[in-house]
This record gives sequence, C-alpha cells and structure tokens, in this order.
Amino acid sequence: MKKNLYISLILAAFGVLAGIFIVPYQMETMSTYLSPDVFDPNDLPVPMAALIGIASIQLGVATFVASILGIILARKVNLKLPILDGLVNKNQRVTVSAKWLTYAVLLGVLGGFTIVAADYFYYQYQIPLIAENPPAFSLNGLLAGVLYGGVIEEVLIRLFLMSFIVWVLYKLFARKKATIPHAFYWIAIVLAAIVFAVGHFPTTQVVFGELSSILIIRSLLLNGLVGVVFGYLYWRKGIEYAIFSHMTAHISMQLLFIPIFY
Repeated sequence: MKKNLYISLILAAFGVLAGIFIVPYQMETMSTYLSPDVFDPNDLPVPMAALIGIASIQLGVATFVASILGIILARKVNLKLPILDGLVNKNQRVTVSAKWLTYAVLLGVLGGFTIVAADYFYYQYQIPLIAENPPAFSLNGLLAGVLYGGVIEEVLIRLFLMSFIVWVLYKLFARKKATIPHAFYWIAIVLAAIVFAVGHFPTTQVVFGELSSILIIRSLLLNGLVGVVFGYLYWRKGIEYAIFSHMTAHISMQLLFIPIFY
C-alpha cells in the first residue's frame, strides 16, 4: 500500500505542475479564438495567480485520487507500472525497454503528425475558424500538453478508467477464469479512447462556438485514434509508455509539425 501511495504522490506532483501551465494556455487559446466582447483576459473575475492556484490544487487532488484507485485496479487486472514501481521499490531495479520506448516515441510522433496534418490538409477547408487561426508554437501549450495531456489525462483515462473497465468486465463475465481474455482489454482500450475524445467536446464547443457534426467527427477520429494507441501501450508494456507516447505527440506537434506546416 505504501508503494501505491508513493507513486500516487509522484503523479499528483505532476498534477500540481500541470495547473501552473494549463490555465495560461487556456487563456491564450480563448484569446485567439474568441472576440474581446466574448472573452477578455484582462477582465477576469479573479486574479490569474488565484486561478492557477485553484487549478493546481484541483489537478493535484484529482490526480492523486485517480492514480491511487487506478493503481489498485491495475494490479487486479495485470496492467503494469514497471518504471514507477522500480522508482519506489528499493528491491526492484528501474528498467526501461528500449524497444517499447522506441515504439512509444514513434507512435507519438505519428499521432502528432496525424492531428496536425488532418487539420492542414482537410479540416481547415471544412472549418473556416481553423484556417483563420492557424496554430503557432506556444511554450504554454507545449508544457501544458506534456504535463496535463501526457500525465494527467493518462492517469485519468488509462490508469483509472481503462483499468476500471477491464476490472468490471472481468468481474461480470470471467471471474472464474484464471486469465483475463484479450477482448476485455480491447473493449477497455476502445471505450477509454472514446471517453478521451468526448472529453475534448467542451473545449471544442468553447473554441468554435458550436459542436457541429464535423467537429464531433474530428474529435472522435483524431483523439480517439491516438487514444487507442496510448491504451495499447498501457496494456502491452505499462502506463509509463502511454505517458511517454502522449508527451511525444505534444512535443512533436509543437516543435516539429506546426513549424513545418505553418
């Protein structure tokens, strides 16, 4: 139990850090897409520092709770946290699979390319607001993507939700079996990826002022696709590889593909 607690505290620390950057990035994004009549960053109801503090506390607590529950569930359904376990266990070496780390990085880069290229080659012609506001490098976007997207979303969606779905399926349909059917993991991967994509709907609606059918398809397709990749990495090797891949997707988008395409 202590090991689970230590890992949860490590992940919660990332939640606190994510809050420092996610609020400025949200302000930056809303300022880009919304008119001053709708949103004025200089006319906030509370100071920016207070918003950042509140977000950091909320994300820290949410990450801690989701991670400790997720870890307990993960251990019940044979999902792994190999690197984090090595960090908190004195009797266990920290081992990183070079092969799976390479897979995670390459798949993250491919995911970043797919998201940026889809907007550049197709969606900007279907959604005028994308063409009118082409993406540009954002340091806040990079840090928020790495910390919030890479760590917090993976804790909430993969470590907790995906583990929970596998556990429920096992308890309902296969509790007498010695091993968990692979189909249960795939169902959990897909369902978690859908929830991950749907979780982007509120931001999409704020940014675009609507949630049209094409925006829904765009979010389900692009976010759902990378969500399946992250879920697969979690299942096959461990949550850390899903985190690495998610981080790489954001890094490649900000540092490589946005500069290349725009």
